Amino acid sequence: MIQRLLKNDIQNQKLLSITTIFFMSISSLMIVLSISLFTTLWTSLSTLMEQAKTPDFLQMHTGEINVSQLEEFAKSHQEIINWQVLELSNLDNNEIYLGKTRLTGNTQDNSICVQSSSFDYLLDMNNQLPTVKDGEVYVPIAYKNQYNLDIYDTMQIGNTSLQIAGFIRDSQMNSMMASSKRFLVSATDYENLKSYGSKEYLIEYLLEEQSDMDSFHTNYFQQGLPSNGPTITKPLIKLMNALSDGLLILVLFLVGIAILSISLLCIRFITSLGVERDRKEAGLLKAIGLSKKEIRKLYFSKYVLFSSIGAIVGLLGAWLIQVFLSASIQELYGPSNQKQMIFIVSILVCILVQGILLFSIRLILSRLEKMSALEALRSQNDYRLKKDRGQKLVLVLVSMVCVYLSFIPQNLSTTLASKEFVRYMGIGDAQIRIDMHQNENMEDSSKELVQKLVQDSSIENYVALKTVSCQVSGKEDIQLLIEEGNHSTFPVRYSQGKEPVNKNEIALSLLQAQDLEVQVGDTLSIGKEEVDICGIYSDITNGGKTSKMTQLPTSCSENKALWNVFYVTLKDPSKIKNWIDSYQGEDKDIVDIADYVQATYGPTIEQVKKAKSVALILSILIIFVVDLLFVTLIMEKERQNISLQKALGFSNRSLQKQYGFKLILPIVLGLLLGLLSSNIVGENLCALALESLGASGFTFVLDIPVLTMEFGILVSTSIIAVYTGTKSVYKIKAYECCKGKE
Repeated sequence: MIQRLLKNDIQNQKLLSITTIFFMSISSLMIVLSISLFTTLWTSLSTLMEQAKTPDFLQMHTGEINVSQLEEFAKSHQEIINWQVLELSNLDNNEIYLGKTRLTGNTQDNSICVQSSSFDYLLDMNNQLPTVKDGEVYVPIAYKNQYNLDIYDTMQIGNTSLQIAGFIRDSQMNSMMASSKRFLVSATDYENLKSYGSKEYLIEYLLEEQSDMDSFHTNYFQQGLPSNGPTITKPLIKLMNALSDGLLILVLFLVGIAILSISLLCIRFITSLGVERDRKEAGLLKAIGLSKKEIRKLYFSKYVLFSSIGAIVGLLGAWLIQVFLSASIQELYGPSNQKQMIFIVSILVCILVQGILLFSIRLILSRLEKMSALEALRSQNDYRLKKDRGQKLVLVLVSMVCVYLSFIPQNLSTTLASKEFVRYMGIGDAQIRIDMHQNENMEDSSKELVQKLVQDSSIENYVALKTVSCQVSGKEDIQLLIEEGNHSTFPVRYSQGKEPVNKNEIALSLLQAQDLEVQVGDTLSIGKEEVDICGIYSDITNGGKTSKMTQLPTSCSENKALWNVFYVTLKDPSKIKNWIDSYQGEDKDIVDIADYVQATYGPTIEQVKKAKSVALILSILIIFVVDLLFVTLIMEKERQNISLQKALGFSNRSLQKQYGFKLILPIVLGLLLGLLSSNIVGENLCALALESLGASGFTFVLDIPVLTMEFGILVSTSIIAVYTGTKSVYKIKAYECCKGKE
């Protein structure tokens, strides 16, 4: 009997059944897709780092090193499992050709090296250690698609040509967000080619699990060990590698949560409608002696069936789409060794999503259990006013969420691609950036460059900044990277306070301020001097831990500069490329900041654009389906009134206009409310994610024409849905009101 009643119920309410399955399916699809992509990314990255034996602590150093001093340090720290010093040769990008492309405009620090013998391995596309022959080179996988490279193409360094034997995954520098890339060559070729670059060392440590990284870092600096370069830790390496694809996954997850919210609203309303329609049938079943448990089983079994179909469709759809979206993850990080775990996580997430939807349905169905047979058989007129309000409220809320769905990815994409975003990266708002890394000639080269910039009439403005390492007096004796110079000319983004102007003022990056547990208005001790914290700014460079002063404290004024940076703007921006070409040299890296942002965040921006397109398509589909469903239901409910109005002489056209106008109002209201509030909600969500990376005070950069176009598309979709739904007026006959239909 239950099967027969279930079959009849589905046949009599085909539209409601199909719509319920649709929302259950798409909710599972989006949530499972985002979680499975994240699990794939994290496990693939973990697998790569495990197989490559990524160091827990890495100190980059330019200059001479004392190996015996490093050995003494290692012996005195029991948490050190293994350590090594790797040598690199940082090449001049002007001397490098990949295929037919010269890397003059490349923004990365490109270096050659040989394979490590202990850990920090460079792996081939099978995550194995490649055997490099003389005359061959293995190229970072990030460059494969960027420069359209293939095996047997050539790489030229100076006058030497090497054949590309394959591509490597570098667990440290795989992401374009890492500022360096390593090319793997044979020991013989390294000796022959290292004269084309400058020597740099990677001092690396493998530590026991749960070692105190901050304490180890502090001890390293207290011993006066080589520290002429950035310090990087394993968590930061993992975070930088995951960030590019992670933003796409974050957007998909937010879209999934929005769709789940829409599904809960719509399914609850559909279920409520079903309960009211079936209350007389439920009353009859109670009257003939069926128990509450049997009646609940009858009605709930229908939704369990819908949920099962939705779960299967959602899972299959998510897995099919994941194959496409995870291709870049697999190429960058290799296959995960946790495929079984990814499968199990996907199943569990799908069960959770369907469980949330079924729990919501179960609460609605509890109304039937509470009704007596007499109450269930009574007229439904008292409920109609409440139901009308519920319908309009759902239309408003769904319209609002659809605006979120389309606007948040769009605003994030526009912001990442904007000039303003460089200020969140700790980079001055200039056109050109010149980097000089430490070598024996850096001080003289910097002075020569300053003289040249002063005399250059094409320059509108410039600033020279020097970075040194200073020790902070206090409970942890933290080593601070201080950038000395004028920070007012090209300021970064300050979330609190302002840039330093006076000698005794210091501005800290967000993560550095959190490490020191200080805020604007507090003081720091550097040597014997007290400095006031005047501002906190966004920075995701150098591990996100930097600081700025106009003049160094006396205690570290004689410290050797780690690197020098120059920011420049030209009077005629169209001449940037020619200007960069005229200033290029072996002792400096010069980049167009716009090109730098594109090279660093281009892949991420492209991924977010994909998510933006998916979100817009889903928004259009959902708003059309929901609007059409609710308009159709409302027109069916109003069938008696419409028939009566037709009998009184109202035309089909006038009735369609009347109901269409009445129904489009809550939809447009929801779209307008979404338009007004999406910017605030979206900013807060994205700000939370970026703050963990050191970027605070995040605000959207809006592309008004594009947003206007998307809003117009959503309004047009709603109008089409309402027009399509209200056309049912033409099928209603004037004589129906005389039959006594409800």
